[in-house]
Amino acid sequence: MPRAVSLATPGAWTGGSGRHLLDALPAMTVIVDEQGTIVTANEAWRRFGRENGAGPAVAEGVGRDYFSICRDGAMAGCPRGSRAFAGIARVLRRELPIFTLDYASRDSDDPRWFTLTATPLQGGGAVIAHSEVTARRRTEMSAAALIETGRELAGGLEPAEVARQIATSVVRVFAARHATVYRLEREAGRLVCIAAAGGPGAESWRGRPVGIGEGAVGRAAAEERSVWSPDVLSDPKISLPEWAEGAVRAAGFRSVLAMPLKSGDKVIGVLGLGDGPDRIYTEEELALLAAFAGQGAVALENSALYRQIRDALDFLRSITEHSPDAIVTADREGRINFFSPGAEAMLGGRAAEMIGTPVAGLYPGGIDEARRVRRRLLAEGPLRSYETALLTRDGRRIEVSASIAVLRDGAGAAVGTLGVLKDIGERRRLEEQLRQAQKMEAVGRLAGGIAHDFNNLLTVIAGRAQMILSRLRPEEPIHRDASLVRSTADRAASLTQQLLAFSRKQVLQPQVLDLDKVVRGMEPMLGRLIGEDIDLAVIPREDLGRVKADPAQIEQVIVNLVVNARDAMPEGGRLTLETADVELDAGCRPLSVPAGSYVMLAVSDTGMGMDEATRARVFEPFFTTKEPGKGTGLGLSTVYGIVKQSGGDIQLYSEVGRGTSFKIYLPRVGPAAAPEEPRPAPVVVPRGDETVLLVEDEPGVRDLAREILEASGYRVLQASDPQDAVLIAERHAGPIRLLLTDVIMPRQSGRALAERLRPLRPELQVLYMSGYTNEAIMRHGVLEPDTLFIQKPFTPEALGRKVREALDLGRPASPRADRRVGSA
Repeated sequence: MPRAVSLATPGAWTGGSGRHLLDALPAMTVIVDEQGTIVTANEAWRRFGRENGAGPAVAEGVGRDYFSICRDGAMAGCPRGSRAFAGIARVLRRELPIFTLDYASRDSDDPRWFTLTATPLQGGGAVIAHSEVTARRRTEMSAAALIETGRELAGGLEPAEVARQIATSVVRVFAARHATVYRLEREAGRLVCIAAAGGPGAESWRGRPVGIGEGAVGRAAAEERSVWSPDVLSDPKISLPEWAEGAVRAAGFRSVLAMPLKSGDKVIGVLGLGDGPDRIYTEEELALLAAFAGQGAVALENSALYRQIRDALDFLRSITEHSPDAIVTADREGRINFFSPGAEAMLGGRAAEMIGTPVAGLYPGGIDEARRVRRRLLAEGPLRSYETALLTRDGRRIEVSASIAVLRDGAGAAVGTLGVLKDIGERRRLEEQLRQAQKMEAVGRLAGGIAHDFNNLLTVIAGRAQMILSRLRPEEPIHRDASLVRSTADRAASLTQQLLAFSRKQVLQPQVLDLDKVVRGMEPMLGRLIGEDIDLAVIPREDLGRVKADPAQIEQVIVNLVVNARDAMPEGGRLTLETADVELDAGCRPLSVPAGSYVMLAVSDTGMGMDEATRARVFEPFFTTKEPGKGTGLGLSTVYGIVKQSGGDIQLYSEVGRGTSFKIYLPRVGPAAAPEEPRPAPVVVPRGDETVLLVEDEPGVRDLAREILEASGYRVLQASDPQDAVLIAERHAGPIRLLLTDVIMPRQSGRALAERLRPLRPELQVLYMSGYTNEAIMRHGVLEPDTLFIQKPFTPEALGRKVREALDLGRPASPRADRRVGSA
């Protein structure tokens, strides 16, 4: 049998103690009979009816149908009304011992919540009570909403987004008009609003500062406790910042609750709630807010830490992505777990392919070598600049300098290894190039140092031999000896010029050239040079760009390369000379020229080719693969020096058994100047009767030059130094048409002498001569455009032609203007 209350019948509640007990109940309670008619109602029921607009009869309720009153009144539109009525009916039919249901009075944005309880009476009917639980229900809903928000906050990664979620959640859950989140900047002595939600202009609060101790928010930070003010605009205990009063009025709130946001014992910010002046927070709401503030503080702290970690990872990722070095890490089992872009470029393979593979696969010695390295790491600690060989993805062997260390976790346990690898193949190539350059520089200094004296000696030897030959008939016995002296001197002069060209100290006389014309002009001679068993192919290019170079030196380059190719094909083959216009970018390696437009000259053969060791030394001075006595070892060194001195570079391609190709790159310039009409070569040395002032400190050269000039009809005034030359120029009564002077002499240079004589002899032409290198002559300011110059050693014919050329110019002497370089 269902349990019944002690007041067993509905009538027992209508008077006496039953009535008093009923009115004392806080819940809105009615007694109904078995048909649901109200027998009596307590004061709480009547008061609720009056407060909600019900008439006296309805508010009293006695004699009226309970279901009709509720259906038309408090439960009108209630989603749970049908369920409530069905449950009460079952209680009246004694099918349920008790029925309980929570329901909202109306389906609205701000419903009132009640708990309905129906209990049967023993004599029939029931007691039906309605208890308002709106506050409890709201607290439960707020708690649920805040728990859900807490879950969302826990996944927040950006501090600004976490702060925004905190502010919007507080406004939504607690129906606040305004909410703000401030970040504490203790060193600056202030808080800064990082998020705001709610009333009009909430976004304008972002970035606003509040001093520590200023306003409710500042006090909460300073005192590390919650601060509440019913009206911040009139509260004498609250001192607002200047900007705040207008902002508060615009946002439409007056009361403020400020709660510190704490991570552990540390205040990291403040949560502020703004509402109307009548807003009172219950203990349950304050507890919920405190819990939520704690969650929010942790979420903010975590997001800040995450951001620091993310920034650190981004920084490290940027380093690894842009580092030219290879960065590789492996786990404790020796499997690769990081493979940087630099590693992809150096070792081949994509990171996705390499991750998970054994790091031992990078070592030529495999797992045994990897274990040896690991044992060294554990015994010696990090390995710095450890030079070793590694294997690329395609099996190539490369030399690297490795820095290898053990990776450890927070407890110090080894969790893997880190390797930072630098490709030192390029460094070793550069070191070898430096050694090569130092060798070349040493030979260059030697060549430059002896060139002047050697050229003076050769000038005398070759000149005297030529003068002797000019006085002898070919059938005379001494003629052969004189010819041998002359040819030997010419060979010595050629060797000197090769040394100077190799060391890039030779005097250049550059012109704008068409390389195709140079090659085609040399083609008949080259054919005779290589012999009939080698096919010569010349492949020109239409409209080839021009280069600026010394034509004689370019011819020397071509001859040297052709001779080298011929010697590489003792059983015959094919020799190809090809030209082309090319564009070189900054990535062209190993060329050392800057990016730009170039003309390429390729000399290729089908000969025996070169191995790696030969290729590495091919441009070294005095290096040769020929038998003793059959090569000086300066041919390709000379080519290298001329090309470099002309502003270009040379590249070698060769493999054993597959031939050799030299590619020369010279800077491309504008179109060639209109060709001059060729002058027929003079049959005899031109003569003259002008007066020439000869200044030369080397007696042998001075005597030779005087005899050559006098033999050609000139009157010669000679001086051994510039001081004597000035005295002669001052004392000589007649005209002096030409100054023939050495460039570098004791106490004064040839140029300085010319400038001293210019006021004395305005009609004087100047012809410079020197056996010094290009570098030394340039220091004395002689090698300017249009300077008249002859290089020692010279032949009598060359000197005679050059003197005549200078005299025929017929312009005033000037070491700075109206001069041109001629060829000896």
